[in-house]
Amino acid sequence: MKPLRTLLLGTIAASPLAGCPVLAGNALDPQTVENLQTAMHGEAFANLKYLAYSEFARRNDNPELAALFAENANVEANEHFDREADALGLVAGNEADLLDAMAGEHYENTVMYVRFADEAAAAGDMKVADMFRQIAADEGDHYASYKAALDKLKAAE
Repeated sequence: MKPLRTLLLGTIAASPLAGCPVLAGNALDPQTVENLQTAMHGEAFANLKYLAYSEFARRNDNPELAALFAENANVEANEHFDREADALGLVAGNEADLLDAMAGEHYENTVMYVRFADEAAAAGDMKVADMFRQIAADEGDHYASYKAALDKLKAAE
């Protein structure tokens, strides 16, 4: 695992999977790594999308459809994503996982959502720009909470 400052300053910080052991030199082919990452992003998005669909169906008195969406959302996250994450070696240990989470949150807080807000504002989409700014602030809070957890973890060593 690279030191946090390297992750934060490098372009690799843009990837939420930046700190996973595979990217540090595991035996998987780079295309396989890319495919696993793409698949995991798709599974995670499908999980949350299906949960939103399920909630809409539930609110609109269609419990059967709500249950179908919820069941498939569970499979996307707790079977497909989990198997792909295991193949990728996503989880690397508490310290490495905190460093990876910090890198992702820092990128989202200082680069990604700032750019998204600026682009939305330039397009006249002010409500979305404001939403992106608020989310950026949340990501900064997430970074701080992970940093505090890392400090506590290191102090306990």
